[in-house]
Amino acid sequence: MQTIDHIRSFADCVTESDLDFRVDTRIYTDQAIFDQEMLRIFEQTWVYVGHISEIENPGDYKTAQIGQNPVIVSRAEDGDIHVLLNECRHRGNAVCREFHGNVKGFTCPYHGWAYALDGKLKGVTHPQGYPENFAAGIGGLIALRSDVFRGLIFATMRDDGPGLMDHFGDVAKYVDLWADLSPEPEYRLAQPHHYSFQGNWKFQVENGTDGWHARITHASAFETAADFGGPPTSARSTVGCTRGFHHGFGILERAGIRQGLTDDQNDLYRAAIARHHPPERLEPIWTERKIFLFPNMTLFDNLIRVIQPVAADQTIVQSYPLVARGLPDTLNRIRLPELHTRLSTAGMINTDDLEMFTSNQTGMRGSKMRWIVLAHGMNEEQKLGGSERIASDTSEVPQRAIYREWARLMSVDGTP
Repeated sequence: MQTIDHIRSFADCVTESDLDFRVDTRIYTDQAIFDQEMLRIFEQTWVYVGHISEIENPGDYKTAQIGQNPVIVSRAEDGDIHVLLNECRHRGNAVCREFHGNVKGFTCPYHGWAYALDGKLKGVTHPQGYPENFAAGIGGLIALRSDVFRGLIFATMRDDGPGLMDHFGDVAKYVDLWADLSPEPEYRLAQPHHYSFQGNWKFQVENGTDGWHARITHASAFETAADFGGPPTSARSTVGCTRGFHHGFGILERAGIRQGLTDDQNDLYRAAIARHHPPERLEPIWTERKIFLFPNMTLFDNLIRVIQPVAADQTIVQSYPLVARGLPDTLNRIRLPELHTRLSTAGMINTDDLEMFTSNQTGMRGSKMRWIVLAHGMNEEQKLGGSERIASDTSEVPQRAIYREWARLMSVDGTP
């Protein structure tokens, strides 16, 4: 296998012409490239770290990761949200080792250094071992820039650069529409499913907005669902579109299909949304979208999927079901079990995808075939206003957006 030593520039790993787009297979298999992705991508852009419903009360916290950096997302006594590096300033120990909880502050389990909910250093054990005020000069947990949009909490390791809304640009209006599927703001996240697969993180990234594979990879799942009263396979082939944007964002879009709901239940759901929005906004909200927010999350209408890279050939995924506020409990009770049968850890559709990711990793281990092709739909692609591009629902517009941003971030200084 060729390695990073043979790559002159990361820009060489993505090639594009008017009607062709290719990606070097080594970006999925080379651990040295993976290590650079963690530095050049995850530490240089805005990354999703949590949702406000996970930290509703003062003292609530959750842990997350930005690439390989562990972080704490906390709500302080004054209600402010903080994103802090989960590393004690003394010896680098992880201060929090639970996924979530409620505390009055954080205490390092190694030597007992104590921190407030906003990360400020409260005190150290045996302070007489230091000169006067020495420990205070070291400081508290490192705070990161963070921002919230429609309940979604993002943070960045960078101390400068564009703000979150400038970063989102043209995709922000679609995130707004997604959030309005909860008739009352904002969604509430249920407990997540955690699962892993033996494959590169970018396979899951590409897949969420891939409209081409579903009618092939998931054909048997759709047929089985139809046999048990679900929608027929043809219902999943509704004509839609794909969209791509700057900064790696992408969308797979189809006319609204709310899986598992009867016509009467769909009408109840639409009516709940209509009570909060003007009539002309109802159909744009109701349209089904899968929105990928580079680099690590996909928004579905009933879940948030968070992708956590572990190694070049290992990935963890966290799947958070969404409880819509302002809906009758009966509708949420129908939405969530239906979600589990399709996209949860053991859902019929999700297991199909995981098999494909493992097969992708197997196929790319060799060195003879260097390039994969992501050119489908380039001949029909249209540029809209701003950064938005659009094509049919089988086009690889979103995947091309991902790798344009991958190449930009990985090649900032022009060399590996």
